[in-house]
Amino acid sequence: MSYMRFAKMHGAGNDFIVIDQTSSMRKFTPERIRLLCDRRRGIGADGIILLSRGGMPADDNLVRMDFFNCDGSRASLCGNGLRCAAAFAYKRDLSNGPDVNFLTGSGVLRTKVLSADRVRIELPADPAGFGEGRKAGEYTVYAGKVGVPHGVVFVEDPDRTDVEKIGRMIRYHEAFAPDGVNVDFLPAAYDSAKPVKIRTYERGVEAETLACGTGAGAAALVLRLKHPELKKVSLLSRSGDVLEVEFPEEWNILNKMYLTGPAEESFHGATDAFDLE
Repeated sequence: MSYMRFAKMHGAGNDFIVIDQTSSMRKFTPERIRLLCDRRRGIGADGIILLSRGGMPADDNLVRMDFFNCDGSRASLCGNGLRCAAAFAYKRDLSNGPDVNFLTGSGVLRTKVLSADRVRIELPADPAGFGEGRKAGEYTVYAGKVGVPHGVVFVEDPDRTDVEKIGRMIRYHEAFAPDGVNVDFLPAAYDSAKPVKIRTYERGVEAETLACGTGAGAAALVLRLKHPELKKVSLLSRSGDVLEVEFPEEWNILNKMYLTGPAEESFHGATDAFDLE
């Protein structure tokens, strides 16, 4: 019997199954991914992260990251997942130190393990699209990409918003066809003295998650466009964890941002699910 080893990790409550594929490449079909992510019949997770070093030069300290949502679909990037990947790679010696570069569907992104449970990652920052709102029903949506498509919506109170219903409507709205968007809800009144509440409906999970790293990046980017003086935005996720987004600038061009937050291992184990063909 052949067992597959895994770690169950989470970034601010957004949880993942993380697997080192370097020495044993297994076939992950959408059906297999859905089974492993099932919270009643499998391990349970919002998604699966596959890591490998195969065919990559050691001196580049480069690790490949493939990410799949719990519905079996592939995503080019997951911010909370990338932090977990960095913590996993550092702890298990997939990297040459705390600074790890990851080859993702959104290109090579840099990460830095700051402590046992805190990681800083680079996110792509492309303001295109986020500056002008598009209508979806009665809502104005600021939509663009932070690795994956996001739509940011301002509401009176995120805590009193029906995220599942409204998020699903916007996610599938014709204005964002055919791919749809993740939907991030922020309070209309911005107060720089305290973390901004954020709630996110995620594609691929098709439900609200406790946190979304790329969603935090999208939200911070929209706030930056509305408040150009901002250099840093703190966001309070549904889990109660705070995610921080920073905006370094070079030659007055906004071209990248950094996301810092928790990355913790809940448990690790092994499964013989792949023997059950």
